[in-house]
Amino acid sequence: MTDIFSEVDQNVREERLAGLWVRWRPFVYGSVAVLIGSVAINEFLIKPQAEATRAARSAELEAAVKALEDGQYEEAEAAFKAIVAKESKLSPLAAHYLAQVQLEGRGDAAAAAETLAAIGGTQGGPYERLALLKTAYFRADTLTLPELEATLGTLVTEDTAMGALSRELVAAKAYATGDVARARTEYNRLKFDAAAPAGVVQRAEIALAAIPVAAEEPAPAVPTETPAVETPETGQ
Repeated sequence: MTDIFSEVDQNVREERLAGLWVRWRPFVYGSVAVLIGSVAINEFLIKPQAEATRAARSAELEAAVKALEDGQYEEAEAAFKAIVAKESKLSPLAAHYLAQVQLEGRGDAAAAAETLAAIGGTQGGPYERLALLKTAYFRADTLTLPELEATLGTLVTEDTAMGALSRELVAAKAYATGDVARARTEYNRLKFDAAAPAGVVQRAEIALAAIPVAAEEPAPAVPTETPAVETPETGQ
């Protein structure tokens, strides 16, 4: 009897599964069709289109760089502006070239600084961070020391080459504004900065040799020899 009941239960389960399959089969087929269609669209439509777009943008950048190299500044400026306006991954790089055109072709340092400031930031990639450093260099003469430090933001605290260059700029600005003690302090730190490029370290050493020691900066102690005290002979 147990075998009979088991067989009946098995038949009931099979009939129930068959009924469920009949009921949900269209939805299963539809889901599979949507999945296959999505993959096909991505592989044969979206992906080739994205690759074509990237290739076209790369060609635009290459043509703009060629115009810059040939001294065709007006054409180069218009081309770089168009790439920057599209806000693609190439836009930050194009902005650096655009600033170069504005500086070399028109001698407009203010426009170059404005172009770089628009993309500069410590939270971005290397092009954005380099743009921030360049902006600070362009505007260093017109900013106070606190304003310069605010412009550089957290870049001055980074243990990177750009961080070292930022600290060098702060040191130069401190000296230019008469803060000799601050200048010497910053240059001394750069002298032993492991992240500083060799050129920065060399310039720091030259600056320290040229900048006089501030009154409040203690001079390095020079050890003196204590004369020996002769002990009189007692004859004992």
